[in-house]
Amino acid sequence: MNKKTLLKVVLALLLTTGLYFAYQHFFAPKTISGDKNIQIIVEVYDEKSKSIIYDEIVSTNAELLSELLLELDQKEELKIILSGSENDPYGRSLVGINDHETIDWSNGPWWLYESENNLACKEGGYCPGIDSCPLYDQDIFTFKYTNDIQ
Repeated sequence: MNKKTLLKVVLALLLTTGLYFAYQHFFAPKTISGDKNIQIIVEVYDEKSKSIIYDEIVSTNAELLSELLLELDQKEELKIILSGSENDPYGRSLVGINDHETIDWSNGPWWLYESENNLACKEGGYCPGIDSCPLYDQDIFTFKYTNDIQ
């Protein structure tokens, strides 16, 4: 490889790296440190009914939804099962809460979550992945174990 080609490759790598970090800086969710109160509601749906298995306001200093879920798991308030890596493009997936676990990704049931008042969820029209969903004081998150993906 000649010097000009090597220089072009190095410059392209530097430019790509710079663009990546600029994107992360400007478009990554803005988190807020400090104490906040977050309401977590966990609902389980079967063919005919809905059961609320958890509905609590949790005090936390977590900045991301995944941190809060793992905190609840550590405190043994909820048993949380995640799959994947937080470094995956979309982060980890919520696989299970307590005794309700997604076994068949093709047919469900699955864990879905939403928030009507979280800023990132409202701005995006849907909640981002748990590893990139920032928490704000007074957020309310509803987790649903269901076959209905609407």
